[in-house]
Amino acid sequence: MKNIEKTSITRRTFIKGGIAAGILASISPSGIFAAEDSRPEIWVIHGEDKVKLMQKCLEIINANGGLGKGKKSLALKVNAGWDRTPEEGANTHPVLVDEFLKGCREAGIKDIVLPEFSCHPANKTFMKSGIFDAAKKNDAAMIDLGTDKKSFVKVSLDKGVKLKEVEFSNYFMDADIVVNMPVAKHHGGAGLTMAMKNWMGAVQDRGFWHKNDLHQCIADIATFIKPNWTIIDATRTMYDKGPQGPANELKIQNILIVSKDQVAADAYAAKTLFPEAIYEKAKYIRIAGEMGLGIIDVEKMNVRKFEV
Repeated sequence: MKNIEKTSITRRTFIKGGIAAGILASISPSGIFAAEDSRPEIWVIHGEDKVKLMQKCLEIINANGGLGKGKKSLALKVNAGWDRTPEEGANTHPVLVDEFLKGCREAGIKDIVLPEFSCHPANKTFMKSGIFDAAKKNDAAMIDLGTDKKSFVKVSLDKGVKLKEVEFSNYFMDADIVVNMPVAKHHGGAGLTMAMKNWMGAVQDRGFWHKNDLHQCIADIATFIKPNWTIIDATRTMYDKGPQGPANELKIQNILIVSKDQVAADAYAAKTLFPEAIYEKAKYIRIAGEMGLGIIDVEKMNVRKFEV
């Protein structure tokens, strides 16, 4: 699939966390604002209506720094790797993507891209997932990294243990804002795939990861890319047959997990949404914790829950 309405992003920078004041006026009911302590903030939103889920997510984001004052470009990392329908749970749900992109436009974000290196052919995956239509509806460019080879830039990972360098998509390095919106699901090799592992869809050679300690490589990438926001789609979760499914056991959880800390978000999702036998196989979470990349003890997180 050729790139659709590919945007031109000129500000070459990389997100290191730390977001400036929000660009939208914020509604701030009790509990939305982050507490002033050192614990990572986790917001858990539950509800059957996906539009309302994302509206609450955007409200929380805007009440806690927003997308950054004066920012004009945004790169959104969805999971659109598989030729599956939204109901099968292999990809980020398109309704969530649609509502998020709508909120970005309302916030004044001019250039929005959704780069993805899909596993199944992009011309099937992007359409069947529903995400291509969501992007088009909001005048955002969904980019097939499988054909856009020139977008990959070799970077060094000074703190990487196994992953010392990686060819990473410059769409994420050039954007003012980076948001990771993975789907939470079972994975045959990694135990689970959520936020950190979702970055495998932004690298050129993911085969290296599988051959050189997959769990360590997943943790290593978190030393490099630190998105402004992580939004984990746990509206439906595959308990087996992941990452592509169809699953024998698909649980409807109707949950979004929102955080500025991708490691904490992964740890919380793994330990609260999945059986112990599944989350214990996601060794990269423990490794990331041991590397000091984030808090993985749920008891040490500042968790606020919302019903919508």
